[in-house]
Amino acid sequence: MLPSPLDRLLVVLLTLLCLDLWVTPAQCDHRPAPAKHAHRGPRPLRPRTPDDCPKCRDAKATPLAATTRSVVPYAQRKSRRGRRKTIDTHGQACPNPDCDYHQVTDPAIHALVGYGHHGRHDPIQDFYCQACHKKFSARRYTALYGLKTPAAQVAQVLHAIAEGLSVQAAPRVFQLSETTVRSWLTRAGLHSRSLHDRLMRSLHLTHLQLDELRLKLRGQLDAGWLWVACDARTKLIPAFARGARTHALAHQLVHEIVLRLAPGCVPVFSSDGLALYCYALTAHFGAWVQQANTQRRTWAVDLRRL
Repeated sequence: MLPSPLDRLLVVLLTLLCLDLWVTPAQCDHRPAPAKHAHRGPRPLRPRTPDDCPKCRDAKATPLAATTRSVVPYAQRKSRRGRRKTIDTHGQACPNPDCDYHQVTDPAIHALVGYGHHGRHDPIQDFYCQACHKKFSARRYTALYGLKTPAAQVAQVLHAIAEGLSVQAAPRVFQLSETTVRSWLTRAGLHSRSLHDRLMRSLHLTHLQLDELRLKLRGQLDAGWLWVACDARTKLIPAFARGARTHALAHQLVHEIVLRLAPGCVPVFSSDGLALYCYALTAHFGAWVQQANTQRRTWAVDLRRL
């Protein structure tokens, strides 16, 4: 007997009802799926210690040098007879490392006296050490040492380059060889660096600005970055470094700043928000302190620098 149309309709409805009951429980939950990577915000910066600075680690690993012995003034060692000094020797020091008065610039202690002049174009003062019997020129350790060109001409060329004249155009303007001009420029740079290291000591600064400047040098596609520390009030630059934007360069810049500052001077630092500055500053101006009766440590400014 063939099923009636009504029976066929009932079978279709029962089939659809069973399919609906089987599919609906899986699709009735409309809650959004959890995100795979929830946004947690920026990770807090963790302060560092002096062990993270390569220069601080090297200084800690290197044994301290022996305490320098006191030097007896040469005036107490020599006889009182003889002619008195007429040439000012303040700031001069004996270059002989075997001399007892090596690197002593105090005229009341060292054994230096004037020893005539030399030079064809400019009178160059000579000095003589009475302790080790060594003679040296007043231009030693300067950019003019050993040059036969008049000092005024060298100063004129370097001043023109400092004002913007290119190194390629300076030989044509002053009728010199490019090798000579580059040699003078190298001498001046080395002398400026040594003078900067000698004068930038025991500085009392209140606000230092830290920044990196992109360099573009002639003949180089990527010259790196220039790390600069600038005093906000006087625009003095106590420290600078050249290189990539790495932890090592950040530590090098801040380490040099620490060497320039006077004992007890902790200035205010401002930067462009580079995280490397946070790591370098916390490594040189603070330490982790163990709290009492707890195992938790907190970072604090090193009070020994205040």
